[in-house]
Amino acid sequence: MARHFESEATVKLPDLLSVLGGRIETIDRSATLNVGVERQLIGRAAQCAMVLDDKTVSAVHAEVQATPRGMRLVDIGSRNGVFLQEDGEPRVVDAYLVGPCVFRCGQRRLRFVPAAAQEIVVDSRKQFGSLAGTTPDMLSLFSVLQRYAPSALPIVITGETGTGKERVARAIHDASPRRAKAFVPINCAAMPDSLLEAELFGHVKGAFTGADRDRSGLFVEAHGGTLFFDEVAEMSPSLQAKLLRVLENGEVRPVGSARIQRVDVRTLFATHAELGEAVNSGRFREDLYFRIAAVSVKIPPLRSRLEDLPLLLENILADLGRPDVRIDDAVLGKLRARSWPGNIRELRSVVEVALVGARGRVLSLPDSLPSLIRARDQSTSDAFGYDDARREFKRRYCMGLYAACRGNVSQMAKRARRQRTAVRGWLQEFGLTEASDSGSEEADEKATRGEKAGG
Repeated sequence: MARHFESEATVKLPDLLSVLGGRIETIDRSATLNVGVERQLIGRAAQCAMVLDDKTVSAVHAEVQATPRGMRLVDIGSRNGVFLQEDGEPRVVDAYLVGPCVFRCGQRRLRFVPAAAQEIVVDSRKQFGSLAGTTPDMLSLFSVLQRYAPSALPIVITGETGTGKERVARAIHDASPRRAKAFVPINCAAMPDSLLEAELFGHVKGAFTGADRDRSGLFVEAHGGTLFFDEVAEMSPSLQAKLLRVLENGEVRPVGSARIQRVDVRTLFATHAELGEAVNSGRFREDLYFRIAAVSVKIPPLRSRLEDLPLLLENILADLGRPDVRIDDAVLGKLRARSWPGNIRELRSVVEVALVGARGRVLSLPDSLPSLIRARDQSTSDAFGYDDARREFKRRYCMGLYAACRGNVSQMAKRARRQRTAVRGWLQEFGLTEASDSGSEEADEKATRGEKAGG
């Protein structure tokens, strides 16, 4: 049976989102940090929210943030790592803390004291500009964007390839007082230093081979508006120094000219790499990092927000001029079974390919499409934290079981040796529709007996 996903009326109503944070303190209580919904840094650098004067602590060591799942603790490329409890414990890459505990940054021991859940006001709409999402992570992201989009502060946008960092930047621009002025993107990884410098700052005729006329540059072009730097981590150290001077002085000088020009530009930055790690390794200037990272947001990967697939598909079809196309339940199930290493970009590509072979107004996957998805589905455990990897295994198991049993809860419970209530919980967690089920409590009892017999 086909399903058509209808848009809800866009009405701005406040809503509440519960986030779990707390307090971090050194063991001797000489330093403390209250963890809220905004991302904060722990490190040796004086600009960090929590400064640890310890040679085993990196300049930018760890990041913390209150989230609906608990306090998020992320090692951002430190030299000596983040560890829970004592020596011998696994190194933390990305973890959520919900109870009191002790952790280490390098050799410096810190205590986490959780606080009661904090209610933050969010916009209950499923959209922020062209962005769509309903999961707690997306609503938390929207709340930060709503707060800072109207300001002139620079913002760093991080996330895996294909998550839509430029789309986030455009949404920030469109929600700012600069929306009537230009939004100018530049990919820092797409051109050599000399060309990138001329593109940004402009040049005069004859400044270099091929400069056959004066050019004002992107800073001047974006005057009054927004300049978006994509893949800023790829910028060379020498160009980083020149960019820092422009950001501090608000002045640009075209290549080959002595003339200075004032500019009023808001800057946004994106990278799939971890800028903190680049700072610690010396590849990115520490002073530039703290100049541009006044606010930092991270876009969650698609695999962690598969509940948003119906809404995302609806928006993609509208963007492609096919809002009339409906999504077959079987197609939605197959799409939910993927881990999507290419994120939203990959999802859009799959929809574009499927539309070519679509019959009528119902989207179906052609026979060649699943192999195309498998060829791209090369994600590894390196892309996951422990909690994400465990959830990914559970999701894949559930999807396979769902497909084998055609959504029949009793059959799924029997095969998994679980009670039907547990299986229904899985279906709800992963957004699957229960098929008609003629099972009974007897099936639950058999499933439970089987579970006990199997250990």
